[in-house]
Amino acid sequence: MYTSKRVLIRHIVPFAWRSLLFFLTYSTVICGLYVHTHWPYLTIPFVPIATIGTAVAFYVGFKSNSSYERLWEGRRVWGSLTNASRSWGILVLDFVTNLDAREPRSTAELHEIRRRLLYRHLAYLNALRLQLRSRTVWQECVGAEHKIIEKIESFQQREMDKELSEFLPDEEVDYFVKCQNPAAQIIRRQSANLRELRAEGLISEFYHTELQRLLIEFYNQQGACERLKSFPFPRQYAFFGFVFVWLFIILLAFGLLTEMTKTGGWYVWLTVPFYTLIAWVFNTMEVIGDTSEKPFENSINDVPAHGHLPQH
Repeated sequence: MYTSKRVLIRHIVPFAWRSLLFFLTYSTVICGLYVHTHWPYLTIPFVPIATIGTAVAFYVGFKSNSSYERLWEGRRVWGSLTNASRSWGILVLDFVTNLDAREPRSTAELHEIRRRLLYRHLAYLNALRLQLRSRTVWQECVGAEHKIIEKIESFQQREMDKELSEFLPDEEVDYFVKCQNPAAQIIRRQSANLRELRAEGLISEFYHTELQRLLIEFYNQQGACERLKSFPFPRQYAFFGFVFVWLFIILLAFGLLTEMTKTGGWYVWLTVPFYTLIAWVFNTMEVIGDTSEKPFENSINDVPAHGHLPQH
């Protein structure tokens, strides 16, 4: 996620240069045709175009607000996972003891049990991150928001087995990578491990219930993430937002030309800079909404579930 106070020009250019070039060329061609031919067909009254622009502005505002809500919900859900993960770490360190153990374990053995539970959870977070950043059918195209991130080494994606191998033994890695939903299966393995520890008395019944409650919380938050991932922003809103913006942009040049010709002389060429500026503003609002509707895509605007978690 981009977090600097101001967006640098070098990050704006990949999004803007194609549209700016089109706007400049399009408006220049229309102005040139009018100057050389004085065709009256190239001038359209500005009032209906302004009405369309007002309607488009309201529609784009609705789309942007809806996209932001999806982005913010993704951030809230991942924040809940972070908080629950911290709780998991504290409880595992404090609850796994010899207090009720049938056969007390050594300090080294207890340390290894705790380490296994904590590392398996780190594997779960990484597996979930990779699942959320996989491409779905409607997200196959790669835009500038993805290409910028791909140039940053720490954001480059690795294969699932390589990520999990940092935290899990090889036999568990081989099992999980074959599952359709590795993250869910890792939580299932955690639950089975807790049941074994309860049977051995290494955690009490109350502690076992508390740890299971956290596993359920992980499932709930994972489900919320998967809901955002698997259900796209409704296509009717996204597609027609794009259509309406570009319909307004195409007509805008003729309306501005009409207004500038009233002044006469070289002022007609002011259509080019004013059209380019207005069209760029509307197109940028559309692009912002479009790139914010998918919070888990490993793009410059997504939820900062950043990088693979280092092993400690």
